Amino acid sequence: MIIEITQGREPPNNPDGITVVIDVIRAFTTAWYAFCGGVQRIHLVGSAEEGFALEKRMPGVPLVGEVDALPIPGFDYGNSPWEISRARLPQELIMLTTNGVRATLNARDSRRVLVTGLVNADATVAAIRGLSTGEDERVVLVASHPTGDEDLACAEYMVEQLGGPGIELEEAEERVRRCEAAQKFLQRLHPRLHPADVHMAAESRGAEGFAVQAHYTPEPVIQRLDWPFDDVERC
Repeated sequence: MIIEITQGREPPNNPDGITVVIDVIRAFTTAWYAFCGGVQRIHLVGSAEEGFALEKRMPGVPLVGEVDALPIPGFDYGNSPWEISRARLPQELIMLTTNGVRATLNARDSRRVLVTGLVNADATVAAIRGLSTGEDERVVLVASHPTGDEDLACAEYMVEQLGGPGIELEEAEERVRRCEAAQKFLQRLHPRLHPADVHMAAESRGAEGFAVQAHYTPEPVIQRLDWPFDDVERC
């Protein structure tokens, strides 16, 4: 496979390949913990207004998200794996985030779209191998934070796991902890910025993980993808 890393919320066109959107701090770490807690489907929205409108059509479905790292007024939860891991959740959520969700919405032209954090990077690598159509397939790893190092570190670790020149897990975890985005949490600059979010985001769960795939019909959602990867249109 042909692997490339790109950065930002505007993934390149990849109609015949696999695009992997990475958001370590915190969207797809939060989503992974939500799925661990029993959530079956997370609806992705591009604005708070769109989220509120969708919630009116789906009463009782919690709104999860952030703008500039802080919880959105009127939303039920922030974009926090610590909060989500302690909540009693229904089977569906609605999510808005600054980087990961927006990048995923902009990747809809890819043949397959996976989303990941470092927590389930190993499972995502396994999914890439399982879903790949051959050695000529283009795999784009999207570090969704436009300037952050945490998503790049995850991408470089995944490249190493896919057989290319990358970094080891220990270095990826350390770069997540040291990155600029992590400091506002570690320094507790706001009561809703939990230091535990960074510790959870910087921890790979290895073989315990599962991949997460995006679907866009009839509307954008993400859903866990377990081995074997032969039933990929369950939404």
